[in-house]
Amino acid sequence: MKPRPVSHRMTPILPSWRSLFPVALVAVASLVLPRPGQAQVRWEAVADGYPRTAAEANGFSAHTRHAEMWSYLEALRAMSADMRLGVYGETRQGRQLPYAIFSKPLVSEPWEAMALDRPIVLLAANVHGGERTFREGLMILMRDLATPGTPANALLDRVTVLVAPQINPDGFEASAGGQRGNAWGIDLNRDYVKLEHPTIQGYVQNLIGRWRPHLFVDGHNGGARPYNLNYQCTSHYDAAIELTLICDDEIFPAIDARLGGEGMSAWYYQRGDEQEWNTGGSEVRIGRNYGGMVNSVGILFEAPQQALETGARAGYLGYLAVLEWVVANDDHLVGTVEAARAETVAMGAAPRGQIAVEMEYAAEDEPVDYLLVRGGGFNDPPGTPVDTVHVTGARLMKKPVATRLRDRPWAYLLPRDAEDAVALLRRHGITVEQLTAPASLEVQAYTVSGVQHEEQYNHVAVTRIQVGEVVDRTMDFPVGTYLVPTAQYLGRLAAHMLEVETQDNVVYWNRMDAWVPRPTAGDSEAPLAPIYKLMTPTTLSSRLVGG
Repeated sequence: MKPRPVSHRMTPILPSWRSLFPVALVAVASLVLPRPGQAQVRWEAVADGYPRTAAEANGFSAHTRHAEMWSYLEALRAMSADMRLGVYGETRQGRQLPYAIFSKPLVSEPWEAMALDRPIVLLAANVHGGERTFREGLMILMRDLATPGTPANALLDRVTVLVAPQINPDGFEASAGGQRGNAWGIDLNRDYVKLEHPTIQGYVQNLIGRWRPHLFVDGHNGGARPYNLNYQCTSHYDAAIELTLICDDEIFPAIDARLGGEGMSAWYYQRGDEQEWNTGGSEVRIGRNYGGMVNSVGILFEAPQQALETGARAGYLGYLAVLEWVVANDDHLVGTVEAARAETVAMGAAPRGQIAVEMEYAAEDEPVDYLLVRGGGFNDPPGTPVDTVHVTGARLMKKPVATRLRDRPWAYLLPRDAEDAVALLRRHGITVEQLTAPASLEVQAYTVSGVQHEEQYNHVAVTRIQVGEVVDRTMDFPVGTYLVPTAQYLGRLAAHMLEVETQDNVVYWNRMDAWVPRPTAGDSEAPLAPIYKLMTPTTLSSRLVGG
């Protein structure tokens, strides 16, 4: 079964997004899998003089605290000629956010890494403050990357690795067990589009935006037993299909094999029953989906309930398996990602295809098998019997299906007053221009049939526009009108943020409230949404904003 080409899913019909290769899915789930905690954990030897994490030192009875992490990283940097250590941002409470670069030859700037003509990979963890297990394994992997003579260090001849081991130290340090959100209680893994918090701003701008990794992995705690690691890739209809297929059909089986070699197992996030397995959300504001929308392979890791040392080892093996796969398939990964980036520009340059403004999950085309565990959880009474159920022929609810599509324009036009919206676009690195001469243009516009407000995370009144008719109008646009072309590296993200019906657009996140018209009974005609679509390539007098 071959992947469906992008051009096919861009037709006006509301098609399903893609199908998985069934063999890899069924084969993994049909194994006789151990319960977490039964695997014998074996760590690599530590070279003389190299530091151990606080968790290693205390026998994995407690996690490595933020200050202890910094001491470990600085000691590690002092031993290694293949590592650089830096700071990419600061939290609400003033904690510095570390990142490390591992490479041979050693680099310090994105252009240097790009000049090596090899993959750039970003490994991260702990965006949810209380989700700490895989962070411990990632820090141990950092030592192996930094230590000459280790198999991990040998990978650095063919890959540049960035590591951000703790995205949310404020949440980590909020209590003994940590909390999901940051110091303000905000879920940072829902901030990738609105970028309201300095932690994610720094991560997106200084690591994802500047380094443009071909692949990144985001480590969490969650998922379902009896698995030691749950995973999921980008699952949005508008991301390039190939970026998800490369996970499902190649990277995830490599992770399965790596963990299986030590008696561990992996499967898709999140949980299931006897009929279907449900996966994580599709919103672009989630890290792994944001990855796909900026043309990187975005991977989620989740650590199900298990002993800390076992989980740390599972995370270590998962991150390592990704790096091993990348090195073994470097040209394939780079070619796939670069093709997605080139296709993004091409779709905007001669506008074609459609944008999903509403979508849902459907079952993948092939049934799958997996294991369920009943009982023995943290919330079960002591003595509750543990039962493992082998489910066969179930549905995997992971296929993004568009339920409403809109035509892709050549560019979007925003009022010259929409400075907050433009500031948000530019924070992502999206190219924005301004008209330097007035223009009369034929545009596509949305009539507003209604406006609603709802609560979403820290916003008590996000703005939803109900679109009525789609109309063509000739309109006059003054000097200073903002122009956002879709023929750019971040064209998929730009379109999602400027289509007024998505769940992560600039109107939704209250960046244009003052210009959203409210229809009234006395209107002679419906008002228009304040973002207009220029459907055909047009020569205009304009200048880049900020450049």
